Amino acid sequence: MSASPTQSQPAYLQRYQADDDGVRFMPGAEFRYGHLPPVPDGILGDRILRGSLKTDLLKRQLTLEDVRRPAFSIDELNDLTAYWSWDLWDQLSLRASEGSSGLVPRQEYEALSFANAFYRWPEFMIDMTDRLGIDGIVNLARSGREPANKINMLHSWCLGAVTQLGRALYLIMGHNTPDEYLPELTAAMKFWQALVWGYRGDGYLWSSQNRYTTAALDDGWTQRLRDSMEPLTDETGPDFTALMASAELQSFYLHLDNRLGMYDLGPFVLDNGNPMIVRSTFTREDAYSWSLFARDLPHAMTFVFEIDAAEMQLEEARVLSIGTLMTRPRNYVSSIVKGSVWVRDEWDSELRQVPLAEATAKYLTGIGNATGDIFEWMTRTPRRHLIENGAFTYYVGMILPFMRKAGLYDHYCENHNLWEFDERASRVYYELGRNNFARIVVPTRLFTSSETSFAPISADAPLWRSKYAYV
Repeated sequence: MSASPTQSQPAYLQRYQADDDGVRFMPGAEFRYGHLPPVPDGILGDRILRGSLKTDLLKRQLTLEDVRRPAFSIDELNDLTAYWSWDLWDQLSLRASEGSSGLVPRQEYEALSFANAFYRWPEFMIDMTDRLGIDGIVNLARSGREPANKINMLHSWCLGAVTQLGRALYLIMGHNTPDEYLPELTAAMKFWQALVWGYRGDGYLWSSQNRYTTAALDDGWTQRLRDSMEPLTDETGPDFTALMASAELQSFYLHLDNRLGMYDLGPFVLDNGNPMIVRSTFTREDAYSWSLFARDLPHAMTFVFEIDAAEMQLEEARVLSIGTLMTRPRNYVSSIVKGSVWVRDEWDSELRQVPLAEATAKYLTGIGNATGDIFEWMTRTPRRHLIENGAFTYYVGMILPFMRKAGLYDHYCENHNLWEFDERASRVYYELGRNNFARIVVPTRLFTSSETSFAPISADAPLWRSKYAYV
């Protein structure tokens, strides 16, 4: 942070003081988990939760030596699971409508992806770690510390979150018990830890541990983006927000109505006290067959913008671990005063700045056409195909950037059937619609404390125990 609060500076800067408890975005709401005390949302919730955990794993900034340790203890795994459960509640409750979509069977495809990823990802994670070494995984994550890169906090976070959600799903269904698949769970959590630690660069594993900031840009990029922004006038301001909103919508549709197509970085506090946000949208992803509708668009577009915090009367700005900016008050778009546009044509090409007028003329119509075409394709696609395609945007899409950068994506496709469902996961498909399993049973069991499926591991469970017999 380059500025500290004074009487003349915006209130949101107080959130970065060590003794500040932040603003409650969900006043009165509390999360309950096992023996832990009730935990609110936000900075205060993070402080209470971490102070109640058994180990010091999440109470301090981690070092590379922590990441290099080959395994977690049972108490550490249980602390991670407890934090994951609160973290998911803290983020998803702010987006109460998310998960339910009129375009695609969102909750159904999410559940199917959780089921498949839980069984399939550990093989890839273990193999990548064996090939690259744990330091190589850390460096792989560090390569994403730039805008418009799918190696980012969102995709790294997803690898841990979806592993935990897959475990919880099978506990809900009664297929597994909390003390099974422990080597696979450990491998996934260590892989996730190495990625997030390497990417963030601050020693933490969640943005909530660092007052909801993800400033994961190398210093050269931060200054370059600051210098790139130009004042937005009454004429250019609407053009900027219209182009950004169009790219956001198209990226959501391209990723079948989920957030893997967009992520925010920041807040970066400018010298005048205003926050800078770096928003990347992924408008083409060649791994998906329906990306043909976006064939004329760049791989990614990044929108850098400054918010006038005083005009907005900004009280708090959170960039969640899933790369989503949340503010109080909620509407920050009308207070955007500066901006710049950047384009990455291919996933591995250089990022370049494009003048706003040129970007609007060159891309706005194409983005609109692609959005309409993808929408029509979704309306014509059978429900089962939408569920399977949606599940692939999670199960393949979340781990794809790391495989691709490591040069292993084609290998896993050709030799390990990456684009396939495990037979056990395939059977889950038929449970999704029965008795509102995906839409009601799963969310209820995840976040109801008396029935939570973020279950701890028994203290005497052997960490070598997978699942060796179905009896």
